[in-house]
Amino acid sequence: MKKIFLLFLFLISFSFSQSQIFLQITRNLLEKAAVYLIFNVEKSEYFESFINTLSRDLTFSGYFKVKGFKIVENIERFEKEVVSQFIITGEKEKDFLNIKVKNGITKEVILENNFVIIKDSKKLAHIISDYIVEKLTGRPGIARSKILFTSTRTGKNQIYIVDYDGDNLIQLTNVDYLVNFPRYLRKNDILFVSYEDNWAKIAKMNIDTKKIETFIAKPGLNACVSVCQKREEIAIVLSQSGNPEIYIADFNGNIKKRLTDYSGIDSSPSFSPDGKYIAFVSDRNGKPQIYIMDRDGFGIRRISYISGYCTSPVFSPDGNYIAYIFSEGGKYSLAIYEMETKKTFKISNLNCEEISWAPDSRHIVYSKSENGQELKIIDIFTKEERVLISGNYRFSSPYWFSFVE
Repeated sequence: MKKIFLLFLFLISFSFSQSQIFLQITRNLLEKAAVYLIFNVEKSEYFESFINTLSRDLTFSGYFKVKGFKIVENIERFEKEVVSQFIITGEKEKDFLNIKVKNGITKEVILENNFVIIKDSKKLAHIISDYIVEKLTGRPGIARSKILFTSTRTGKNQIYIVDYDGDNLIQLTNVDYLVNFPRYLRKNDILFVSYEDNWAKIAKMNIDTKKIETFIAKPGLNACVSVCQKREEIAIVLSQSGNPEIYIADFNGNIKKRLTDYSGIDSSPSFSPDGKYIAFVSDRNGKPQIYIMDRDGFGIRRISYISGYCTSPVFSPDGNYIAYIFSEGGKYSLAIYEMETKKTFKISNLNCEEISWAPDSRHIVYSKSENGQELKIIDIFTKEERVLISGNYRFSSPYWFSFVE
């Protein structure tokens, strides 16, 4: 009985410690937790690359400020001199790397786990960063996520995929016709708009085999795909009835239901992650504005009132926000609509054109509308930005998604 009671006290203490850490990191999304990295590993190219990548991953998460990192022979001796909110230590034990996250003041171990040392040092860092971020914040990490986009870097618009930090750029398509608006479907399959035979249809491609096949090809326009993983459904715009309308299809490309019936234009649908709602663009009040409807097409209500031109709504992966583009002073800026409060806040002067949320519902990747020669990432809370990729050619249609092998 005494052992059970002591275990109970330990669990309460541990749970309280975890809750305090979670609250400390996430209660104010503008603040960052200071962290120092200390590792007892050999000084090699592998571990230097690993530590640099881990430091960058934690910084890019938006939750941490890395004060420094060090490779030492005695972790406990060195950490006594470190002043930081958190200390992350790593020690090599045969084929494993033992990772500990400690309270920087008390040196109490908050998290501990062993990770198999794999061949790719950067991939190992991504795995560990995502683990730390999720355990300490309750939010998914983004270090293993990827971004699809299109670019004219070869002279023709082709689809590419790149890691969230700009590494491992891979060209996926090599076709003579126009392709655009790539979307992740499932496993290794993506969807995109294909203009093969000069006709906009939806194609599917396996990113491993590069095999392309027709997915949806109804008479007229086939465009604006939004994927709902939870329901395995797709919202799509079709003009087979004469006007662009929003429909629901399944993951096999079968049309299940028509949602809108309007004489003007309804476009750019975006599923909420639970599949209950769809945000979309409509000119039913004269100018393009953002609306929400239930997944059955009812309960349509307008949410954008900040500009005469609003477009490209995208639900955040946690369902708490809808981001969209609006016109402001002749340029395009970013708006964030909060579902709970029904309030909207602006992030102006971005000159953004197309947007996509990161899996953490904190970062957004966007293409520049001025010259389109870069993709940038912004933290919607701190407003910090970084360039994902740039060059003397056009980038467009970014799509950020979780991809874990």
